[in-house]
Amino acid sequence: MPRLTQRLVIFIFSQFLFFLLIFNSSQASETSKLMKLGNKALVTGQYKIAEGFFEKVLEVESGNFLATRNLATVKIKLNKLNEALSLLNDLLKLPVAKGRDILVYMDGDTKPHSAELVDETVMIIDKSARQENDEFSKFVKGDPAEPVPHYRVYFKKTGKMKLLPKSKNRIKYFGIPAATREKIMVLKSQVKKKIISSINVEPKEEMVSIKAGCFQMGSKVGDPDELPVHEVCISSFKLSKYEVKQKNYQAVMKVNPSENVGADHPVDSVSWLDARGYCKKLGLRLPSEAEWEYAARGGKQTEFYWGNRVTGREGNFCDSACEMNIREPRVSDGFRHTAPVGSFPPNPFGLHDMSGNVSEWVQDWFDIDKKYYMISPKKDPLGPRPELDTCAGTCAGAASITNKIYRGGAWNQKVSEMRSANRRESHFQLQAAGNGFRCASN
Repeated sequence: MPRLTQRLVIFIFSQFLFFLLIFNSSQASETSKLMKLGNKALVTGQYKIAEGFFEKVLEVESGNFLATRNLATVKIKLNKLNEALSLLNDLLKLPVAKGRDILVYMDGDTKPHSAELVDETVMIIDKSARQENDEFSKFVKGDPAEPVPHYRVYFKKTGKMKLLPKSKNRIKYFGIPAATREKIMVLKSQVKKKIISSINVEPKEEMVSIKAGCFQMGSKVGDPDELPVHEVCISSFKLSKYEVKQKNYQAVMKVNPSENVGADHPVDSVSWLDARGYCKKLGLRLPSEAEWEYAARGGKQTEFYWGNRVTGREGNFCDSACEMNIREPRVSDGFRHTAPVGSFPPNPFGLHDMSGNVSEWVQDWFDIDKKYYMISPKKDPLGPRPELDTCAGTCAGAASITNKIYRGGAWNQKVSEMRSANRRESHFQLQAAGNGFRCASN
């Protein structure tokens, strides 16, 4: 009796393994078939049909990287931008894979094996199926065996290459290749810009009235081009309360050059020419360098408008989360890149982000001889060669004046560059991830 019971248990268990094998093989076959149909529909422009196939794949295998990526592409084609963005964010949560490293979950093993994926799909006849299940193989009848999909993997521990049937083995990627991740990041930026375009926004800059007054321009603790410290008197004018937002810039200019995309983030990677062009389209202008420093100081003569020390609560700069070697490791401002405008307290004049977030282009050319401070007028200085409106080519008599001033420091710049007197200059056509602007008017 015990011997008969044992045989019965073996038979039942064998049947269970057989049906489990059939189920797994059927599941893998279904996924492969759905992916092929989805890809075909995607290539032929049948996006709605492709969407259905890729969604079914993810119902069967929720972590399928290729299905998630392709479904995101389809969602973009169907203008389902928020759904696409969610899928892309899911992909970007994955760690960056190194090479083709994978984990192999082999049938019957409790722990995965570290391996390298050599071939995603190799079609061969799986002769091992019946041999591994001799106890119940005699019950199996059917057509001759056909080629089935296998993985070709290299096992690191043993140094051996093997072909593994997909129906009985599962692989798990450690993440996504760095190059693929970069492409997804670019795609994500494009999707976010499309979403911004869909926002019905009235491109209007909120202006703050700045009363006339005098101040000491420059600094004795900064770079040589901040000397000499000299008195400047500024007439009343108006200045944007915030750095120009991407949703406003995109609505007016029909493009968004920003590297760090967000509707309420400041536009970045914008040239001086385009910054000036935006302000002109709204009937505004760029502030002069003297106007900018007067407004940034907010009536204060300290290095920053809040004092002489930075704690991270005042502005956005290259802090401990910054990826560059100029970062300040002891301080965190809460943002890795740009922050939505107005994320930090305003200065005494009610202006936000005059220190940090993005540097701001001003109207002035840069005096290459650094002598302008010595000869500039006390009343409303306009900088060297103010009559030179643009230099989009060769500027007669102005070979040394090709750079424009930008002020205020940025998320990718040092703490010291947020000082009110700090000056930086670059070619007027430069588009850098740390450069933005705000507008002014009389």
